[in-house]
Amino acid sequence: MRRLGVLMIAAALAGCASHRPVPPARPVASTGAPILAVPPGLALAPSVQQQFNAAVSQLQSGDLRGANRGFTDVLKASPDFYPAETGLGYVALANKQYRQASAHFASALKTGSQYLPALEGQVDAELADGDDLGAIAAIEQLLAVDARREDLRSRLDVLRLRVVQSELEAAAKARAAGHLDEAQRILERALASSPSSSVLTRELARIELQRAALGEAETHARRAIELDAGDAEAVALLGDVLDVEGRTREAVQAYARAIAIDPQPAWREKHDALVARADLEALPAEYRSIGSAPSVTRAQVAAMVGIELKPVIDRAPKRATDVITDLRNHWAAPWILPVSQAGVMDVLPNHTFQPNAVVRRTELARVVSQVLNLLAARRPVDIAAWRDARPHFADVSSANASYRAIALATASGAMKADDDSRFQPLQPASGADLTAAVARLRQLAGR
Repeated sequence: MRRLGVLMIAAALAGCASHRPVPPARPVASTGAPILAVPPGLALAPSVQQQFNAAVSQLQSGDLRGANRGFTDVLKASPDFYPAETGLGYVALANKQYRQASAHFASALKTGSQYLPALEGQVDAELADGDDLGAIAAIEQLLAVDARREDLRSRLDVLRLRVVQSELEAAAKARAAGHLDEAQRILERALASSPSSSVLTRELARIELQRAALGEAETHARRAIELDAGDAEAVALLGDVLDVEGRTREAVQAYARAIAIDPQPAWREKHDALVARADLEALPAEYRSIGSAPSVTRAQVAAMVGIELKPVIDRAPKRATDVITDLRNHWAAPWILPVSQAGVMDVLPNHTFQPNAVVRRTELARVVSQVLNLLAARRPVDIAAWRDARPHFADVSSANASYRAIALATASGAMKADDDSRFQPLQPASGADLTAAVARLRQLAGR
């Protein structure tokens, strides 16, 4: 690529006696210094024009001090003559005063925003100063005026990639140190130069999620996906944002999309956990409170068995049941009927289920033993061994009518006695008792 400072626009002829635009002169090929053009319609008094042309010649010949004096004098006489301001920029550039050069070019562009010598000089100054962000902005400004500069487009792509990599590293370092505000500033600055970077946008969303700026995090996560629909990390990140926002079902959908792109095991695990939580959130509050409940009701037991062990209940032979008179509009009614039809829980002789009655540990043991009976065909050896077991309980004799159910429930590992071998049969079954028993039954059912 040719040096950006070498321009293809000719300068005005020296000594012109009118205010008409001065025809361009031929460049001085041996010096490599820029040739400054006077745009059509921009004219000077003859004496000032002579000063400008002399300064251009001095710049061409390498007389930087003389050129600096000449351009300065021109600006004193005509402060808005931006070719002279541009000339001062090239003097500073030749002296390796890159920040000063950039300031001169920026000043020239305030008046002549499409002046190619100033635009190219600004690019040179930013590149020489090592300011990638400034160089990106300068090249974009130049390309907006001269779209034919394909050489600059490739340079722009390289700069953008370098900025993205550098700023990502800086942001990651700040984030690791807990400096989230600094990390966000770094990424926002980088995005200003590379607004189409899905990676920068995604990482900004990640920082915003950590800072609990959920609205902004969702916006940027969705923007990252728009920029690159195949960015699985951005899709998974959107799932994380939606999860924190409490939009569990939407988070499930986002993780399903991420897995379809890249089936990472960790994402599958998160997806399954979200599905379970979404299913739980959809259930009534009475069900969601089971885990921490000091005691559980018959309705809660039927609901948990009906939901968690649904395949077992569905496969069970259906027995005829009488009309249950106390289930109208009850939250657990959808599970009580199939559980009673499967013979896991009984309807009372007065045709009631008594859904709000507290379940004792003895009754929970009977429920567990009935489910184990339904699993006998799948695990005949295990079930037979557990049925033959005769564990000792300090508070339940082998003559007790519930002993066989309690023995089967404990032998299978679904329930247990305390350290003193006490089963506490009349103690209310807690939510923890029910949850542990059903978890073991799920395991035995192969779910």
